[in-house]
Amino acid sequence: MGETIRFGVSMDSDLVELLDRLTREGNHDNRSETLRTLVRNEIIAKGIEDDDREVIGTMTLLYHHKTRLPRVSIAPYPSVSIKANFLFHVEGEICAKILIIKGTGREVQAWARKLLNSTNIIGKLSFTATDELYRELVKS
Repeated sequence: MGETIRFGVSMDSDLVELLDRLTREGNHDNRSETLRTLVRNEIIAKGIEDDDREVIGTMTLLYHHKTRLPRVSIAPYPSVSIKANFLFHVEGEICAKILIIKGTGREVQAWARKLLNSTNIIGKLSFTATDELYRELVKS
């Protein structure tokens, strides 16, 4: 972990109020923790913009239990691998499937789009830090 460096930040009072609200709502101990989280999230967002960089994604799908999920092969996407696949009933007849996917940003998004655009399925793909970004971020 790197050395802690203190520095001053000047902000408009309205922006500081919003920062304080983010701090409270995010259950951060202080403004510094909130700023660190915001910086990390921005670094992750910039890191996954590179379509050829490796990413780790989580895809959540919700659907009626009688809905047949399409079988979308990962074979055309050589970088894509499914690291985990969870399926459970949320309530009644609604199922949830959570997939953890690793691969290049371009290929993960192309593969996921085929599932996310299916009829009667509601879903979302989210990205988090890659191995490389994680190692970089835990230093800070």
